[in-house]
Amino acid sequence: MTRGDDTLQDALQQLGGWSADSTHISRTLTIDESQHADLTERIKIFADALELSPDVRRFDGRTRIVINHVDGVGLSEVKFAARVEDAYQHLAGTFGSEPHDEPTTGAIRTWWHRRVGSR
Repeated sequence: MTRGDDTLQDALQQLGGWSADSTHISRTLTIDESQHADLTERIKIFADALELSPDVRRFDGRTRIVINHVDGVGLSEVKFAARVEDAYQHLAGTFGSEPHDEPTTGAIRTWWHRRVGSR
């Protein structure tokens, strides 16, 4: 999955719901039309900031987000996923509930500090 070690795989697992292979990560969300529109606008901002080109499609009441990278998934893709996950949780009203006890970027930050501190 990664261009480096298992660090990025570990980080992506902290987000939950995202699937990955050697060249892409993806997530399918069940959200309504207005949530999709709002999330799509946020995704554009996140993608521009990280210089990524995600594929966002709507079908059967669900939104599918896929981000490909031929060199493998890296830190930018995982950061993108964390930002999307935070936005989704706020839009869907699941912020602060299972499976995440804190915003996902906070979870990633906490995980990173634990990992770096243990070296």
